[in-house]
Amino acid sequence: MSRHLRSLIFFLLVAACSSSNFSAPRNLDNACSIVKERPAYLKAMKRAERKWGVPVPVQMAIIYQESKFIGNNRTPIQYKLGVIPMGRQSSA
Repeated sequence: MSRHLRSLIFFLLVAACSSSNFSAPRNLDNACSIVKERPAYLKAMKRAERKWGVPVPVQMAIIYQESKFIGNNRTPIQYKLGVIPMGRQSSA
């Protein structure tokens, strides 16, 4: 198998794996709309409830909280005299 063909197959494999939908559900306030949008979630939650004993409403609450998380959120930059940046305010 030629080198170019192997690299093409590898690229197509990576592209196929990266096309998954990992975004948060559209309407986090309505559990029924989450289940309607992603029916596999309910099946997986029922399976997890049987295996681990965690009720479906608790799992939905975790999805609600974790989907609102903003990983790159930062405090606003403080300025002196309105133009000189002095860094970010500490949130500690």
